[in-house]
Amino acid sequence: MRYYEIEIIIDEITPCLRDNRNNTYVDTTYDKIEHITSVTASQMQKYEKWNFDWSDPDLNDCSIYALYVEGSKQTQGLIACREYKNKNQTKGYIEVALAEANPKNVGLGGRYKGVGAHLFSIASRLSLDLGYDGYVTFISKTDLVQHYIKELHAEVLFGSNMQINPEASKRLVDIYDKKAREMYNEK
Repeated sequence: MRYYEIEIIIDEITPCLRDNRNNTYVDTTYDKIEHITSVTASQMQKYEKWNFDWSDPDLNDCSIYALYVEGSKQTQGLIACREYKNKNQTKGYIEVALAEANPKNVGLGGRYKGVGAHLFSIASRLSLDLGYDGYVTFISKTDLVQHYIKELHAEVLFGSNMQINPEASKRLVDIYDKKAREMYNEK
């Protein structure tokens, strides 16, 4: 199994996504994608300049989620999450296998800000929903470890293996996910 180093930049922590053209916030939705074909992945790379091959067979055991601006089906970001459970099937965590913002959202001139953190909030929500208390792990590119500590409140497990703990996960969910904000703020 191939392990990707996560290299998505957390450009802003925003209540949803911020449209960089007019500095307004836009609501978002996300959906689980059953499968990205090699033809679709090739088109994504050729025409939209996505960096990763989202049809990679090493992602077959992952749940892939696409982030959208509400009312649109243009993908603003993708995240691949893998579920791990202990032997007793009682505890576990979510591993972020891969995350990528639509190339149109990257850099100073990118259209929407907040995509990276929003993708991690999806993984955090999944962990909470599955009863894993919000534990999320990922492998960071070495030069981004401090960036993820600062922006996501992630912790280093060892080397560039990182973890988002329950408190940091709940923070992300509270910021990004309307449904989760309502559900977890009731507790």
